[in-house]
Amino acid sequence: MKIVIVGAGAIGRLFGGMLGRSNNEVIFLDNNPEVVRAVSEKGIQFLKLGEIKSDIYLTVEAKATTEGHSIDSCDLTILSVKGYTTAAAVRNIAHLVRDESPLLTIQTGLGNIETMAEIVNKENILGGVTFHGATSLHESRVWHAGSGKTLIGELQGGRTERLQRIKEAFDASGIQTEISGNVVGHIWAKGLVYSAINALTAILRLRNGQLVEKMESIALAKRLIDEGKLVALAYAVQLPQEDLYDKLLEVCRNTAENLSPMLQDILNGKPTEIETLSGMIYSMGKRKSVLTPLHQAITDMIRLLEKWGSARDL
Repeated sequence: MKIVIVGAGAIGRLFGGMLGRSNNEVIFLDNNPEVVRAVSEKGIQFLKLGEIKSDIYLTVEAKATTEGHSIDSCDLTILSVKGYTTAAAVRNIAHLVRDESPLLTIQTGLGNIETMAEIVNKENILGGVTFHGATSLHESRVWHAGSGKTLIGELQGGRTERLQRIKEAFDASGIQTEISGNVVGHIWAKGLVYSAINALTAILRLRNGQLVEKMESIALAKRLIDEGKLVALAYAVQLPQEDLYDKLLEVCRNTAENLSPMLQDILNGKPTEIETLSGMIYSMGKRKSVLTPLHQAITDMIRLLEKWGSARDL
């Protein structure tokens, strides 16, 4: 398949490297010229799962550009950008999105699909969630920090030929994938779980695994999930039949050594995705008169961390 990956961050690099390893043609679209140059010159270099101490990187060739209009066609576009750049990113590749070449989001957070649907035909959007963990390293390097399943699906449910083609390509690349009839519910479930993981690890400066080492942080994470579930209920979201507390523990343990994307952003002085996680849960709850005081406080704390930066003189 010819696959365009919008966003050469940690998960984008991981997916691109794994898909390219299986002879798919991978083209990255990213607005950072330095990253584009590194990918073009050196490919995607990644440490495989379990090789945290190794300095030998598996390199997969890939193309990269900052200009979406330079790409005339593809079989699939994967959106792997931060939520606050979703609109700009989709506008950059809108000409590529058709029934036979859909747009698949694997972003974490809520509200992204609604933003995408304002720009391209909603019928050509596929939902996705992945529980792989990855950490961006220097230039075009990435560390596969944790393994997990990936789910993809039509927004209205059902099993289609295009989903099957994507699943086969992903499976052949080592990205074990399931087709879901309720992918929107899974997107919400992941959003609720990661709203707890990402924000708390960023505030407390913890690796994912450390978050579940203390009962106090587990209890705090559960309270955040509970608030989110009330908002999902108010919007009649059909959450998957799984225990989200168990999912929290599973994700943290499977990606124990990973730095969450929000912590990586805080440490690197970059904007975070708080507005599509706790910020979105709080604002959506407010519209339905559902109180989410903990998500409101968490959102305010992350905004302050963004303003103060990761390190300041005391």
